[in-house]
Amino acid sequence: MSVLRRAAQILCAPGKKMEGLVQYLDKYEGKPYEPRPVDKFMYLFQSKRDLEDWEVQCDAELGGKSLAKLETTRSGKARFYGLLNTETPDWLTASGYAGMFTAEKRQNAVLEIMQSAKITGDGQYKGFEIRLRGDGRQWKMNCQEEQFRRLEKEMMFQFILNTRGGPEYEIFRIPFSKFIRTARGGYIQSQEMLEFDLIKSIGFLLSDSIDGPFNLEVDYIKLIHIPFCEDFDKMDRRRPRHSNLMRYEDL
Repeated sequence: MSVLRRAAQILCAPGKKMEGLVQYLDKYEGKPYEPRPVDKFMYLFQSKRDLEDWEVQCDAELGGKSLAKLETTRSGKARFYGLLNTETPDWLTASGYAGMFTAEKRQNAVLEIMQSAKITGDGQYKGFEIRLRGDGRQWKMNCQEEQFRRLEKEMMFQFILNTRGGPEYEIFRIPFSKFIRTARGGYIQSQEMLEFDLIKSIGFLLSDSIDGPFNLEVDYIKLIHIPFCEDFDKMDRRRPRHSNLMRYEDL
């Protein structure tokens, strides 16, 4: 019996509050040490050059009235801000959205990042980590996979980011298995797992149907190894957990 295990038993004896430590030592005692895999930074927004891979999209491109701008701050963050306007012109069926996305001309670069991460990371990357400061509004992180069929052009994977707002930055750790497959903003009943090595575009979208100013500051985006993701990989994918996403068939 190892010294560590004996010490754990002594500590557990009075109140039995540390039985988990004994079980942990029983499970891992004698096994070789395996270093934690290294996370991989995808984007750091230190200068204007770092924004060359990104572009702004909003309803103004189709005749809407929203305004959006993307720039770097003095502290080295990407700041996406503007004014959301849901007023819909006669020739549009819907309006009121704005987003920052990896540029279409750089999609191959994003795909290369993800595929090289799968090789060097031995396929162990389980999700994204994003450090950002929101405005209290509901944002969505979008991921679009490489398209193999024509019908997939309007499909993407989304995860809802309920930002706090205020002066503090937040860290979101998002398993790939938590992304919901959608089309035109509505979820698809036939859900599939997001394959990270097929991702060709990522971005952040605001479409909460609320008129007014918005502000999102992103510090970094990186791929991470999340130990507890094994549980999420086994989750039921038949129905999404985001109740505020409409079914695609209802749109």
